[in-house]
Amino acid sequence: MQNYHYTKLPPQTSHTVNRSLNYRQLMNEPINILEGTKLSSVEFVQDYIQLRFDGPSLTVNAPFEVVVQGYHYRKGASGYRDALCERIGRLVRQALTLPDQEMRLEFEDGSTLRIFLNPEDQISAEAAVLADGLNNICVW
Repeated sequence: MQNYHYTKLPPQTSHTVNRSLNYRQLMNEPINILEGTKLSSVEFVQDYIQLRFDGPSLTVNAPFEVVVQGYHYRKGASGYRDALCERIGRLVRQALTLPDQEMRLEFEDGSTLRIFLNPEDQISAEAAVLADGLNNICVW
């Protein structure tokens, strides 16, 4: 059973999004909308991060790690911010969710962002929140 839910937000008029949403794809695996997008920015906010991808954004409250050339950089470890920021401009090749285990973003350079979804590892009610840029959100 998937552990996410959808919410339709009220329309926003302050910005437009050039990327169209494949609704069937969103319903089957919401994180798939990140495939083919580039990571455009990383924002570190107190105890969470926000990742922006050519329209969609992903807020990560859960523990995570960045894997680059076999090295694992966990949140808080030396070099983890650099490893994450070096993904800016990289294309997401594959995005998937392993229910109650992890979300995984694989980049074109072979690096991976792993967001841990194990219930015992969670530090808040929402492990991650995906906003598609078209007023839809998905919460894990």
